Amino acid sequence: MQKILKTLFLFFAIFSGITHASVEKTQSFEKTLSGVQSILYSVPIKARALLSELEKVELKQNQPLPLLVRYYLQKATVDLLLNDPESAITAANSGIELAKNDPLLKADLYLMQLRLGQARILQGEEALVLDQLDNLLSESKKLNNPSVTAEILLVKGEAYKAQNDYDVSMAAFMSSLEAAKATQDALLVERIASSLGGTLVKLNGFDKASLLLDKSYQFFRERKMSFNQLLVKLDMAELAKKQGDKKQALLEYKQALQIAQILGDGSHRFRINLQIADLLLQSGDTKSMARYLKQTDALRQRETIRYYISKYNYLKANQSLLSGNFQGAIDLVTPLITGQTELARLYRTEIDLYLVASKAHFGLGDYKNAYLTLLDYQNRFNNFSADEQVDNLERQQMLFNLEKLKAENQHLSWNNVLQTLELKTNEDKVEYLNVLVVAGVLATVVATLAALWINRRRARWGKIANTDSLTGLYNRRYLSSQLDILKSGMENDSDPVCCLLLDVDHFKKVNDTHGHPVGDKVLTGIAELFKNNLRRNDICSRVGGEEFMLLLPSSHLEQAQLIAEDLRTRISELSFMTEQGDEFSVTASFGVSAVDSNQSLSDIYSEVDKLLYRAKQNGRNRVESSGQNSSDNSTEQAAEDASSMSDKFSQLSRGMRRLKFRFAQHFS
Repeated sequence: MQKILKTLFLFFAIFSGITHASVEKTQSFEKTLSGVQSILYSVPIKARALLSELEKVELKQNQPLPLLVRYYLQKATVDLLLNDPESAITAANSGIELAKNDPLLKADLYLMQLRLGQARILQGEEALVLDQLDNLLSESKKLNNPSVTAEILLVKGEAYKAQNDYDVSMAAFMSSLEAAKATQDALLVERIASSLGGTLVKLNGFDKASLLLDKSYQFFRERKMSFNQLLVKLDMAELAKKQGDKKQALLEYKQALQIAQILGDGSHRFRINLQIADLLLQSGDTKSMARYLKQTDALRQRETIRYYISKYNYLKANQSLLSGNFQGAIDLVTPLITGQTELARLYRTEIDLYLVASKAHFGLGDYKNAYLTLLDYQNRFNNFSADEQVDNLERQQMLFNLEKLKAENQHLSWNNVLQTLELKTNEDKVEYLNVLVVAGVLATVVATLAALWINRRRARWGKIANTDSLTGLYNRRYLSSQLDILKSGMENDSDPVCCLLLDVDHFKKVNDTHGHPVGDKVLTGIAELFKNNLRRNDICSRVGGEEFMLLLPSSHLEQAQLIAEDLRTRISELSFMTEQGDEFSVTASFGVSAVDSNQSLSDIYSEVDKLLYRAKQNGRNRVESSGQNSSDNSTEQAAEDASSMSDKFSQLSRGMRRLKFRFAQHFS
């Protein structure tokens, strides 16, 4: 019996010890979380260190579910404050997984989903977050918890602010402020008020922004909430910059830098040093600028936001420029300029890179590139300035419309105003989408019509490029292309091809006697005769002033001679009218030759031109072919030997007219 009692006592002692140790671990865990909560918004870096310590000693294991959810909520919040959205998403998802099945943890679940939304806003997913926030706000109404409602509306304001919808953002913050005042949570109220002040800076509501930011700064300072002081100081510096008070802006940034150095916040130190360096560069204090810029080098790799990266690159390029390292400035700037060509809209510092490049080219004596780059800079800067002025006017109009809406509807709460603005925003989006659809349809129609017009123009210009403008017959260019096709047919199918060259007899006399308009009528009349009497596959072209060349596919020399004789007879039977009403007729001389597949167009032309010349020498108005007997050849030789100087001059004159025609045809 005594053994049993001893065993039970020992078991009880061990169990009590384990339970006591477990309770101590839980109490320690809870105490640490309470300590984190107290410094969460004042020293987030220290809060993160405490949470990391909890992970190291594995105090998360076997802890009550509410404490674990609280742990992940604090971790996600700290990661957000320190601009680490990826870690915040991981922590938020872990907390959501734990809290989603416990109805007692609904409020924590909503806050965890809010942290997830805030992280996605930092990653540029505002539109997706806004849709989720609408659902979250609707669900949270069941809790009747104004604190949760205020937090949701606060995040909603941040999302609209990230989308540059500053009027809707302000309405969301004001609605959040109304909900927060019912909680008696002064910290929540001031967090919202400071966010509202930052939005008013964007809306150019400087007086109200100054009052809100000063009040929030005093609140956070009294409670030694350094991190919130830092955020407010940055908004106050931005306010001074927008008011044109660079001296005050520089002072605000330097005070913010002191706070960031105390906090050990590398991310904000990088950004603040850049802002200070930029202001010093504008004021001409390049020595101090270099000192502050040097502080950013070790922190550059942590930055992921394009605005600050572009400012860093711009300042480094200016530093090279100021030190006389012109080639170094060009080497730094050139790839940056190339990389930003596809960006829809550039920041001011990205545009100023063109000015830096122009100065660097000038310093190297490359005045041409300096001038061209300067022109590019001026065009981009003018566009940027115009857009910036429009943006400022639109923001002032937003604030005016917002205050007017509230003044005209005194009975409306800010939540009603928010809903009104969101409804208008959605209507604008629907209208914009409708415009896009209509524009898309119109663009499709225009593109189709343009394609048809281009095809018709292409066909028309193709025809113009291949035809003679006076007669409508083909030109030498088209004849050459068709000859290549016919020669390939000759090689493959042994299909014979013949060539005819004809010249209107005494055509110069027609022009000199009756005038060029009458001469043009003669040429168009002969061209019309060809169109009406040649076969479908025959190719007829005008190759000189009064010269025409024909390619006759599937024709032997004897057939080509018959065709030439028929055409010669029909031409001589044509009747033309002078401007005085007198009738006259013309004749034509022909040369006919068989085409060899190895001949070029120039070779063929040279051969058939000799035959045409022989026809001229033998009395004109006749056909001469390459198939005639040697006696004819001797006759040709005798004729050539006996030709007079006037005949030679006539031949030279015809050659000059032919050359003149080809030049005119080429340049047309």
